[in-house]
Amino acid sequence: MRGTSRFEMNFLRRWLVAMRLHKAWAWLGVLVYACAVTFPHQPVQDFVAQLGRRITLRRVYQGSVAIALIEALVLTFFFVRGVRAQKSRRWLVFFWLLCFALLIGTWRLFMANNTELVHYPQYFPEGVALLALTLSPAESMAWIALFGGLDEAFQYTFLVTGRPLPYDFNDVYMDLVGGAAGVIFAIAVLGWKRKPEMRESIGKILKKPGIVLLLGIVAAGIALWASGKMLLYEAEGSPSHWFSLSRLKTPTFWYFSPNILGPHHFHELSPVEGPILILATIALYAVLDRTFTIPAEPSEGVELEMARTERHHE
Repeated sequence: MRGTSRFEMNFLRRWLVAMRLHKAWAWLGVLVYACAVTFPHQPVQDFVAQLGRRITLRRVYQGSVAIALIEALVLTFFFVRGVRAQKSRRWLVFFWLLCFALLIGTWRLFMANNTELVHYPQYFPEGVALLALTLSPAESMAWIALFGGLDEAFQYTFLVTGRPLPYDFNDVYMDLVGGAAGVIFAIAVLGWKRKPEMRESIGKILKKPGIVLLLGIVAAGIALWASGKMLLYEAEGSPSHWFSLSRLKTPTFWYFSPNILGPHHFHELSPVEGPILILATIALYAVLDRTFTIPAEPSEGVELEMARTERHHE
């Protein structure tokens, strides 16, 4: 088992390095993957509903939790194998545990039913791939927020058009948490090292393409809201506008709609809360950009340390 896991970690490392060397093809692959998890949304929902009628929704929800736990254990096993060879591993372990804390928190606060756990493994591969391409945790998470935002925009515009539902910042944030776990996992695979002298400036981080694009969208949204072209909530009698971020204003903190969404009481992030929480989370992970650097290729030291670790445990 140890030999097999070492082979798989080496394979993953070389695969991520290959993505970095062939960035155009890798970005194309990320875009194709993003489309593949966005456009079939309705057929997947129909399949889950059909499965629920056959085996009951209760069993579907229980099965979703079981699958999520198995995935978490498997990924943690490989994460531990990778992180053993890293210096400053406490930082990596802290952020890995933070991902799980956010996962549990969003499961408790933001989910209508357990089938929504799929958001985490769905965006985990994007986090892994984007870290290999950008070598920046903060920029990787900015791209994840953008892809997750486009996913929800597609659903809000085409799949639930006209229905009294909000643009789902809950789902975007769950996508971000799943992608963040992928980012930390990729760092454990590729390796990292502390910056030798000065930390990277905040200004340099803010100039990264993914972050510039995300902040540009936020700024455009504020401008559209200020001009009246975008509404936070669309209600009967609203003035003329281009679009709104919600067709539903929840009356209480805990929202519950058993006939539509699922059995859980959950909080629906407002059009103000959602962007603030997303940006704050990306800013938290930007600490890694300021303090550490991820090499474009794994260092020989990491390779040798992994080999020594394997021999020690054998």
